[in-house]
This record gives sequence, C-alpha cells and structure tokens, in this order.
Amino acid sequence: MATIALDTLASARKLKAAGFSDDQAEAVTGVLRETRETDLSTLVTKSDLKTEIAESKYDILKWVLSAIGFRTIVIVGAIVTLARGLR
Repeated sequence: MATIALDTLASARKLKAAGFSDDQAEAVTGVLRETRETDLSTLVTKSDLKTEIAESKYDILKWVLSAIGFRTIVIVGAIVTLARGLR
C-alpha cells in the first residue's frame, strides 16, 4: 500500500492559524501522525467476524444438543425407575 507523507509542520501551522495554541496544534498533529502510522493489519475483518460467529454457533448448538441428550437420558431413567417401582 502506498503511503502519502503527512506534512506535520504545515498541519500545525494551519491549526495555529485557526486559533489553536502551540500545545494543542502539536498534540493534534501528533495524533494525526500516530493514526497514519498505525498498523492496520491487526484489525479484524468481516471475514474474521463471520468465521468467529460460525464457530460460536457451532459451539452453542453442540452444547444445546448435549444438554437435550442429557435431559432425555435423565427422563428415560426416571420413567424406567418409576415403572419398576410400580411392579
């Protein structure tokens, strides 16, 4: 990706001309420079989010089905126990 240079001195001068103090103009210019130098490769993409959502859905479905299976076993066990007790 091509990088376009940021003229921080010109930016600071424009901010000062607009009424910013020296400290304010330097702070804003510094923030702009840091923002431009940020490594964007670490940001999450839509594809990453879709993958994460799909994995979460799978985990939730697996948990729900396991819970249903466990409850079914408990209910069947209770019915069998009650049926034996009535004999």
